[in-house]
Amino acid sequence: MDSPDIELQEQLAALDPTTRLLVAEVNLGEDAKEFCNSDLGRYMIGAAMQEISIAQTDLAKVWPWRRRKIQELQNKIWRANFFLSLLRELLVSGKSAAGAISESED
Repeated sequence: MDSPDIELQEQLAALDPTTRLLVAEVNLGEDAKEFCNSDLGRYMIGAAMQEISIAQTDLAKVWPWRRRKIQELQNKIWRANFFLSLLRELLVSGKSAAGAISESED
């Protein structure tokens, strides 16, 4: 590790566990924001939204007795929504943690 990393680790070690957790949440939120703004992130978000749209359209057309097909389409929708919700949770918790840190500094 280089010197700035060692200094950062020492500063984090001096913090209480709650503040360390908040700092970690802020960092994860910033990483999620960078991911969402990257080419890969935009592609993954777009692909998830497209998969939801296609699966919903197909679900509206499937015969009611085709249980396996219905289940398959529902799983596609769930998987894509789960991915998007994980990103949303990281963004929201990072923003909340940043607010909590700034409040505690005041």
